[in-house]
Amino acid sequence: MNQREIYIHRIATVVPEKFYTQEFSLMFLLKLLGDTPQKREFLTTIYQRSAIDKRHTVITDYDKDPGEYQFYPKNPALLPEPDSEVRNEVFIREANRLSLAAVTKLLDELPGFDKKRITHLITVSCTGFSAPGFDLHITKELCLSPDINRYHIGFMGCYAAFPAMKLASDICLAHPEARVLVVNTELCTLHFQQNFELDIVVANSLFADGVSAALISANIENSYGPKIILRDFYSRYLANSEDKMTWSLGKNGFTMRLSAYIPGLIDKNIMPVMAELFKRSGIKQSDIDIWAIHPGGKAILEKMENTLNLSPDDLQISYQVLRDFGNMSSATIMFVLAKIMESDRYGKIFSVAFGPGLTLETGYMEKVQC
Repeated sequence: MNQREIYIHRIATVVPEKFYTQEFSLMFLLKLLGDTPQKREFLTTIYQRSAIDKRHTVITDYDKDPGEYQFYPKNPALLPEPDSEVRNEVFIREANRLSLAAVTKLLDELPGFDKKRITHLITVSCTGFSAPGFDLHITKELCLSPDINRYHIGFMGCYAAFPAMKLASDICLAHPEARVLVVNTELCTLHFQQNFELDIVVANSLFADGVSAALISANIENSYGPKIILRDFYSRYLANSEDKMTWSLGKNGFTMRLSAYIPGLIDKNIMPVMAELFKRSGIKQSDIDIWAIHPGGKAILEKMENTLNLSPDDLQISYQVLRDFGNMSSATIMFVLAKIMESDRYGKIFSVAFGPGLTLETGYMEKVQC
């Protein structure tokens, strides 16, 4: 366990202004891709059972007349599909805008904190590329220190917030004066593809856009009010599971592969992984007061609920984030932690996220009032 306490002081979250309900998305896709009864039935089942009400996106075309499209070609079929270059150009523009908005919101929620004292900036994304990236845009636009230390964690997927938090924690342990800004920026909807393969249809139904910004330090006086202490972490990749979840660059955006076996693999392995974290931390499952589970999808939350013998109330926040935002890749668990910080719950936290590898990242944390 850490000898010095490392705090998440605040987490600010931002989403694009535009959102579509899951019902609207289903109706749109039935018109676009539902050319057989079998396809229509499959799409209806996937979307109606997703436990998602709405998702935010930087793409604003879907409820417009085709003549007003800005991202897609101006025809009802949306063809030819935008290539990866076009999609990445939108990522660069919107990642700059939304990440800056998230950090600005974070600083507004930290009255009295001097942004010039930020010593490190860690950015996280698996949904686009640029150099210089949105890390430099944040630094320049907010007039952060020009000698700030910048790091980027790229293409690790839904669990990437954990390596970012671990890196921030290690920096603060090595340099007690450090103030680390962590920004997760994921614009997953840029990679929607008209492909009726099972895993791509499922990915299209789940993923959404969102950004989080967090301040982490060892100085308790950097904020007032609730904080989350980062106690310990444990990570494990599952043998022979590399092909179960993949995320690769394609001609028309990034291509997601999601095996139907993922919930089962997570279910089979979560107990031994959790037991190892608890052993390292000197605690047991009954000590946990709050469960911060990455809502990768309804099936995953249901498996976790059953295997860990949790009540629906234990996973209320995870279900709420899934319902209101969908899966925003690495930003999602930060949305869950942000909701926990806003809640009236205090105590020991078990947190977990999963991603390509297949990798399980876990964390033992504690929410305190100080």
